Amino acid sequence: MIRTNAALAACATALTLVLTGCGGDDAAASSSSSSAAATSAPQVVDAVKAGTFVVSFRSAFPALASGKDDAALSNTLNQTCGDIKAGQTEADVQASVADRVAANGKKASPEEAAAIFQMIKLMC
Repeated sequence: MIRTNAALAACATALTLVLTGCGGDDAAASSSSSSAAATSAPQVVDAVKAGTFVVSFRSAFPALASGKDDAALSNTLNQTCGDIKAGQTEADVQASVADRVAANGKKASPEEAAAIFQMIKLMC
């Protein structure tokens, strides 16, 4: 339950950052600084949202973020958004999320995968 509350707080923070960053010159500056973080996966979401996701994910799930660089976390966002846009079921996407965010031989729990899925769904 504590992990879910942390994920919801991270989602709220992420949404606030995304909405705050929309439409200004600052958004363009942030976009250029975080564009290198998401270069290896097809861009499904913009760089500002990817950067927001990375920061939110690291704060909500430090154990799962351990040892991963920003590009890997951004790729998780892009791949999952691609799955959502392709019409995959929520259960299938959550299972994929659990695999994608696995760290140090530990997969995300079903609750963590559901929370991460909700966070990603907001970003897509």
